[in-house]
Amino acid sequence: MVERAVLPSPQAFVVGVGLRAPNGLTALQVTMCVRADKLRPRDSYLVDRAGDPIALARLASIGDDVQGLPRLLALGAPALRQATFPWLAHEAAARRAPRPLPLVIALPSAGRPGLDPRLGRELVAGLEQRAETALDHAASRLIFGCRAGGVAAFELGLSMLREGAPCVVVGGIDSWFEALALEHLDAELRLHSLTAENGFVPGEGAGFLVLARRASSDGPSPLARVLSTAVELEPRPWGSEEPTHALGMTQAVRRATAVTGSDAHRIGWAVTDVVNERHRVDEWSFVSARVHGALTPDWVHDQPLLVTGDLGAASVAAMAAMATTRWQTRCAPDDCVLVAAHSDGPERGAMVLAAA
Repeated sequence: MVERAVLPSPQAFVVGVGLRAPNGLTALQVTMCVRADKLRPRDSYLVDRAGDPIALARLASIGDDVQGLPRLLALGAPALRQATFPWLAHEAAARRAPRPLPLVIALPSAGRPGLDPRLGRELVAGLEQRAETALDHAASRLIFGCRAGGVAAFELGLSMLREGAPCVVVGGIDSWFEALALEHLDAELRLHSLTAENGFVPGEGAGFLVLARRASSDGPSPLARVLSTAVELEPRPWGSEEPTHALGMTQAVRRATAVTGSDAHRIGWAVTDVVNERHRVDEWSFVSARVHGALTPDWVHDQPLLVTGDLGAASVAAMAAMATTRWQTRCAPDDCVLVAAHSDGPERGAMVLAAA
């Protein structure tokens, strides 16, 4: 990685990561499989309008009969345990009872067809029980905001840290493996197939990061730094009568990258949720042209959801976990990364992280 001037002080330190996706059960496995372009969608028992089986990228370790809340718990609990393990191990070494951690979690949009109504009532308690991790129920928050909801979750987590919380868990869980959700995508020609030029491969997964206010000798070692977050609304999202000009994402990226402040801090790496859907490709093309001054001339654009399948509300946490893992394994193209995500609705989000 290129030597740079010292970046601005972080808003938070990442002290734990956990990730679970169709191509891996840990953050390291998923990250390395993404680097190796390992994607193996599998046919499901569900069929599209033409009568062909719908292929998804989904975990083979979770039965196809597990749906709704139980599926999200099966995805999320192991990833949550991975992320919180360093914190729990540190507390045990200090002979302290683990303090309950606030949890901010991004989930699918409230209007998604087939969304399990039990999520708002039972998700936090279910994760706590299955991950064997004490959570602060009163302080925990659920954000039903699709992909960009992941950035909103980070914003809220940073706000909790500023208000005095020593650590906050931020993450996301999602699965497209639900009949009504897939039927909706099929009706809008958004399922990847030989007859849909604009479709994507539905996926599922969960990602979590533990954020701390500061790095200290008596806490887990920092893995990365969160420098900025920004959430904006796109005035003309996909489906509008007029074409989008990507104004929302442009503003989000400009706000997020403003923290770097000078040519010495131009970012050489962007990780986005752009897949093969034309409207997301077009939006990002507009944005990257407008914000080129914040990026190095040879910046790298990674699109991990092309390999994992679309992870929906888990996308931002998953991309942040993969970036952190690449810094840990010394295979990242830059010491600073821009993470960007587009919701199906108007929400757009961007954040900047840096190596520890």
